[in-house]
Amino acid sequence: MFTTIRYILLTALRDWLFGGLFIALCLAAAISSFLGSTALVEKSQMSISFTAGSTRVILLTGIIVFVCFHVRRAFENREIEVIISRPISRESFVIAYWLGFSLISLLLIAPLIAAIGIFWEVNLPGLLYWGSSIILEALLVVAFSLFTALILRSAVSAVMLCFGFYFLSRLMGFFLFILEKPYLFREFNFGVVTEKLLNLVSVIIPRLDQYGKSDWLIYGINGDLSFQIFVTQSLIYVPFLLLMAIFDFKCRQF
Repeated sequence: MFTTIRYILLTALRDWLFGGLFIALCLAAAISSFLGSTALVEKSQMSISFTAGSTRVILLTGIIVFVCFHVRRAFENREIEVIISRPISRESFVIAYWLGFSLISLLLIAPLIAAIGIFWEVNLPGLLYWGSSIILEALLVVAFSLFTALILRSAVSAVMLCFGFYFLSRLMGFFLFILEKPYLFREFNFGVVTEKLLNLVSVIIPRLDQYGKSDWLIYGINGDLSFQIFVTQSLIYVPFLLLMAIFDFKCRQF
């Protein structure tokens, strides 16, 4: 298992994942600071909000792309067949891959949290709250990306499915707010069928809009109960996705 995790880390270095995302995050932070400086009031707070939101999306997008293309390339190059030919169970293989990708995510997120705490004046408890939620979100996204990459035969299809899942999960809170208070959004008319479908989907998929709220960095926690929500979701969805990935991988014939 440790050999597999080390192999994943080496492929991340080979594909310049850390260097590429570092450059992208620096550009996002610079652009966010510029946009925040154009605000009439609360320039520092706007810069923090833009930086936290943009770096979060870029980081998780890079993780999704790397996981999906790495797994599909390993299938095409028969690297996975070589790995499972060794004395390692298929359950251990899936867990090792998830741990490897999760370790890479942690190595990417930890410097981001430290940089935001050093270069911006943020609320310290809010920063810890924000950072822990981003880590748990990354673990969930890695599990879903690994699952889709194992079941789909195209890396592009897996990436697009992950993007759809991620952005729908991020926007689900907005959709539910419109359904709860339609009088504020009279121009939106989902229809009865669409409303029932959205309510059903909101029960099935995780609410990623409860993770990584930028206002935690500025105003602190202030009795926000989102911690229980995103921890509970992660404890439910991550094992569930890994179990589905293990089940599919065990049924696959090589």
